[in-house]
Amino acid sequence: MDLQANSYVVDGQNRIVSVGSEWDQFALENDAPGATSARVIGREVWDFIEGDNTRAYLFGVLQTCRIEQQLFSILYRCDGPDMRRLFRLTVWPSPDHSLTLGSMLVHSVASHPTATAGAFDTFYDTTRCSICCAFQIGEKWIDLRTPPDPGNFAKSYSICPSCIKDADQEFARMRRQNNVLPMVHRKH
Repeated sequence: MDLQANSYVVDGQNRIVSVGSEWDQFALENDAPGATSARVIGREVWDFIEGDNTRAYLFGVLQTCRIEQQLFSILYRCDGPDMRRLFRLTVWPSPDHSLTLGSMLVHSVASHPTATAGAFDTFYDTTRCSICCAFQIGEKWIDLRTPPDPGNFAKSYSICPSCIKDADQEFARMRRQNNVLPMVHRKH
């Protein structure tokens, strides 16, 4: 999967204005007909982002890219029903404040459901990290390495401390001047 082919462009108001050539194929292969180009173009990216902390994280990434006019790149998980997948998100800024967001498959491995998050009912608050797919169980973030299924979809999404740290390190790399603030660490 080519980085540009599986990409999308948002304008300065964060509306999706175009998608890459492989977008529809990827959506259909992953049983997501609601995510095809006809259903996403013209809509705000926020229509597809769950959780206040996840929105704040992505807003920080987009704004930093626009301010610094440098690319941002970070790894994230996007598992399917029978596949664990690691992608690289790269965000390219343009002088007109539009941004191209591209995802490239880095690694995938077939997986079969083993334990589900439901096995931790007593402590499980159904919050999942939008970046690494770890679940919050009690005060800890644990990667159950479990593909999503109807029994373990999160009820809310956030960003775990480890992923916030990774983003802060990428922001530090981008920093040319002292005008970029670190991610705000929010309790959810």
